Amino acid sequence: MNSKFKIQTILSQFDKNLDNIISEDIPILKKIKKQVITSGGKRIRPFAHYLFCQFLNVKGVSWLDVGSVAELIHAASLLHDDVVDNAPIRRGKPTIGASFGNKTAILAGDYLLACGISRLNTLGNPELMEIFSQVLRDLSVSELLQMEWEKNPNITLKIYDQIIYGKTASLFGVCTESAAILANQSKEKRKEFRQFGVRLGKLFQKKDDCLDYFVDSKASGKEFLKDFKNGLYTYPVLVLRSKLSLLEKRKLNQMFQKDTRTSSDETMILDLMNAKQIPTILHKELEKEKNELLVFLNQFPKSKERELFIEQLGRLT
Repeated sequence: MNSKFKIQTILSQFDKNLDNIISEDIPILKKIKKQVITSGGKRIRPFAHYLFCQFLNVKGVSWLDVGSVAELIHAASLLHDDVVDNAPIRRGKPTIGASFGNKTAILAGDYLLACGISRLNTLGNPELMEIFSQVLRDLSVSELLQMEWEKNPNITLKIYDQIIYGKTASLFGVCTESAAILANQSKEKRKEFRQFGVRLGKLFQKKDDCLDYFVDSKASGKEFLKDFKNGLYTYPVLVLRSKLSLLEKRKLNQMFQKDTRTSSDETMILDLMNAKQIPTILHKELEKEKNELLVFLNQFPKSKERELFIEQLGRLT
């Protein structure tokens, strides 16, 4: 079985399980369920969970439910994010909010969370319930932090790190830690696996932030400079700001505080990024982090699963 076919087979298992977990009760939920399952997401979180379960030789099929619950939490967070951001499009398709209204999107997100937690509860594992409950708390805290700081020129890299921990990295950490729980590993091994997932999640978020500035829409699937147009202080901007003089920082902040940014502003920010060599700096940083994660993966025997994960990791730099 080649790598691509194996990935598709695993993802198909998750999609079928999601269809089973989301037990819609009314027509509107049936429509939303279909949109969630066919959204075109990479399923990288449940896939990471599956691979780490393979690394640890986890028996049984609990991995399928745990990975599916992680994806449901992610899907619910996207529904809520789109409402907060007033986003009309996600992955090239109308958001739930745009199609059915923001109130429906919020309630649908809550419903997905309820379905996920209900399925998790059937596994009868208090340790899994504990770490997934913490993820929900982390998500809420990070969204509040992001709303507080997203257009605030005083935001720091430390605050940014807190935001992306709760927004992205915490769930990645749970995906890898839960594999250790299913394999009855020690607390030390659980912590080690969780830290890998957290670092992977932060790498994933930083790469996503970089796509906004350095990759065109056709290649990334994102609207080019969308974060900049929305006045968001994402990772590339914070790194850029650390390289600027006081006068340059003042001009940068003035540009971000405007109600709208013009095409000349877009040219200016891209010129600044290139002048300060931000693309090169960030590429080296992400490459270094990726290589350190690869060192961790090399502790496991060579296998198709490990090569699949390395292949996925290679796309994050």
